[in-house]
Amino acid sequence: MTLISALLTHALDQDHWLQLKVIASLVLGPAATAQLGFVAGPIIIGVLIQLGLATALGALFELLMRRIARRISNAGLPEVAGLVYGLLIWLVAFFGAIPMLVPLLLQIYAPALLIQHLVYGAVTGLLYSMLRPQPYEK
Repeated sequence: MTLISALLTHALDQDHWLQLKVIASLVLGPAATAQLGFVAGPIIIGVLIQLGLATALGALFELLMRRIARRISNAGLPEVAGLVYGLLIWLVAFFGAIPMLVPLLLQIYAPALLIQHLVYGAVTGLLYSMLRPQPYEK
């Protein structure tokens, strides 16, 4: 998502590091976004928060797939479920968590956040389909 964020902010002519600095403002406060360009402290903290959250959400996706889709499917179920999962994450984040926790993040273009979450969901579903446990052959 960080790479997609940088590409989208470049296309929108915004600070490439804005999203990471805004995420870091959870810990550092609004001062994290005061300077334009690369600022190591807020960016490192933003990356750590984003990677930690992405890891936790990926583990939750794996648990949900094991509970919901108990049978092994090669018909694209994990990939489609990943896209739906990414959309659900965006809905919960954009309409629930972001306004309460980091309202400054709403300054970032909403379709850009949607694209990032859809890419995250698609990649999560693809990785799950490649790495999921396979049944034993007899």
